[in-house]
Parts: sequence; structure tokens; C-alpha cells
Amino acid sequence: MASSPVIHALKEAPRALPGAGIVLSATGGTSGDVSTSGADVWEVDVATTLSGMERLEADWRRLEQEHGDDVHAFQSVDWCLAWGRTFLEKDDGVTPFVITVRRSGRLVLLWPLMRCRLGPLRVLCWLSDPFSQYGDVLTALEGASLMAAMERAWWTVRDHSRVDIVRLRHVRDDARARPFLKDFFRRAAWQDGAPWMDLAQFPSEEAYEKRYTKEQRRRRKRIRKALEKAFGEKLDFGFVPAGEEISENVERLVEEKRAWLTKKGLMSRPLANPHLVEFLSRLPADGEGRGLRMVVSCLRAGEHRISWELGFRFKGRHYGYITAHERTLTRSSPTRLHMELSQKCALRDGMRVFDLLVPVAPHKKTWSSAVEPVREYFMPLTVAGRILGETYLRHLRPLLRRVVERLPRDLRVKACGWRPDMNLHL
Repeated sequence: MASSPVIHALKEAPRALPGAGIVLSATGGTSGDVSTSGADVWEVDVATTLSGMERLEADWRRLEQEHGDDVHAFQSVDWCLAWGRTFLEKDDGVTPFVITVRRSGRLVLLWPLMRCRLGPLRVLCWLSDPFSQYGDVLTALEGASLMAAMERAWWTVRDHSRVDIVRLRHVRDDARARPFLKDFFRRAAWQDGAPWMDLAQFPSEEAYEKRYTKEQRRRRKRIRKALEKAFGEKLDFGFVPAGEEISENVERLVEEKRAWLTKKGLMSRPLANPHLVEFLSRLPADGEGRGLRMVVSCLRAGEHRISWELGFRFKGRHYGYITAHERTLTRSSPTRLHMELSQKCALRDGMRVFDLLVPVAPHKKTWSSAVEPVREYFMPLTVAGRILGETYLRHLRPLLRRVVERLPRDLRVKACGWRPDMNLHL
């Protein structure tokens, strides 16, 4: 890795941003500054190493705690540093490009990005992609000031990133960065959604129960009775304690999920990554004095582990990240029962939202009350990037997805598995 963690923005002539009420200028220092009538000084820097990211930790955490929303778990300092400490030491061509904007010395915007490769092309994408499920900025700004600061940050991307294309996946419609991306970037053809359950609408678990139809309640009772009969034990649901036990359960649930995906001929780039368990094990699970907390729930019958959910808790939001079940029990549908118990637990623990994340899928309908649209944006910086964006992202990728989805299962396994570290970001 490079010895210096920071790239300073180029000095430029002052430039007024329409409607922003601020001027971008260089004042003779080592970085590009933004000032408002001489009252405030704005500085833009970029952390390009793990050590550079770590030096930002205190300010990053303060910005997250004071101005981060409940949808910002994947931009949290705990998530990003755990990812960096896992993957930046692998020397696989990935480098961070974390842009910071300060006003009078105080961090007011953090745009977490990274440089990587897609075949021969150099790409700038969200930091920790594809593990992160939502992409956004952390910021204390809004309105014209936010747009102006993001434009200045964008100049740094344009002038210093040395990439062919900026590709930003999984941008929610309520993302803080979306107004800027909508105005200045191009929309890819991909569009999906993130189903979520509004837990705040239920004053109690009894009120939550009333959302089920009579047939749905009967089905869950049948699932419970069948499992208890099969194992000869009463079912027990609860969180796995932090420590060795949680690590063991994370390994097991990832193993079972991978086996299920292989059997179905489905692809998941995060789950295919050999370092996934190591990454997850670095996330905080104790919840002491931190924003992000990983939780693992397990459904058991005596000593028999039946199903799991690995999730995150962040500012009153529960993220359902990975669900898995013992591979021989697929026909028993244990995850239906597990999801009900997990949502009740989140409600009991004071969570306001249960987020089922991208993509929209039929099985998530029962567990959600709304869907947040999620989109992809890109901006080419070279001719090669323009070809990738206009040809692949806007036209070829949707066609490839449809072809893969319609393949027989055995062929899907081969199509998705030919290059698990790349897979064309399908």
C-alpha cells in the first residue's frame, strides 16, 4: 500500500455554484478549500489506505452518531473498518477512496468509495461493495450546501481517482446522495427494491399476530409441531452469545446458505467470497458503546440447530442480512417460523424497522409492509468506461440477467460459478 493515506485536491480558481451561496476556491494551502464570504474554510481530502481510514475513526463516528440515519449501517465506521481490516490486507487490487469534506475543520461529509477492477477496467464503487446492501454518504449538510460539497468532492473523483467509470449500486430513493446522483450521474437499467416491515405500527406482539390470516397462523403451528415431533424436543429461539459460540454459528450458517444456493443454482457474490466469515467475525457483537451491532439468532430443538438469521442492529433498525437452515430440513420450511420469531424479537427489543434488504422477492412479501425503490447510477470518465456504462449497464446486463434466470438449474450453477470472484456484477 502507498505510504501516504491522503490525496489532496488540486488547487483551482474560485468557482461559484449556482444557488449554493458558496464559492469553491484554493487559498494556497495543500488542499482545495471552499469558503463562504471568507467566514468558513472547506477542505476536501481522500483517505487511500487502511491507516488513513483508521485516523478518521473518531470524526467518522461522531458524524455517524450525530447525523447518520438508521439506513446508514453500511457506511458506519465499524462496518467499514471491519471490511478494510479484512480485505485491504489481501492485496487483491482493491484500495479505499474515502472522500472527506470539512468545514472550518469539522467533518461534515464522508463519501466512502473504493477502487477495484472489473476485468480490464478500473472502477470506483461504494466501499465494501458487494457486501454493503445500501450505498450513501454520511453528512451533516442538506440542501444547497450538500449539493455544493458533493460537487466539490466529485471534482476530486474526476481529477484524482484514475478510473474508467464510477459505478454506484444499491442507492435508495431516500439516500442523502441521491439528489446529486440523480442530477449529475446516469441511471443504469437495473432497478429493484428493499422490502421492510414497519414495526412501529404494532404496539405489542399481540397486535403483530393479528396481521396474519387464519391459514398463515395454522401453517406456522404445523411447522412448529412437525419440527418438535421430528426432534422430540420443544423448540427454543434466542440470540447466540458473543464470543466463540457466535463465531461457530456464523461459520455454520454460511456453510448451510452456500449449500442451499448451490442446490438452487443461485449466485451470491458476498456468500461466494472465501473471506466472508472472517469479515463478519470482525463486526462488533457485544453492542457496548457502539453504533452497529451484529446479532445471530438460532432456532433449536434441544441440541439440534435448525435455522439461523444473521442480522445487524443500527439506530432502531434491524437488518436481516443472511437467513439459513439445516439443509436436510428445506421441506419443513423452518425459516418461515424463524422469521416470525425474529420480527417479534425485534419488536420486543424496541426496533422500529425490520429491513429485509435487496432484492424484492416473493417470499419477503409476507414479512414486509412497504418497499423502498433502489437504483444504480454510473458516470464514465474514459471511453472504455462509456462503453461499459452505455452498452453493458444500460442494455446488455438486463438481457444477461434474464438469460441466466431462465437457464435450467444445472446450467445456472455453471454460469454463475465460472468466476465467483467477478461474475460480472450480475
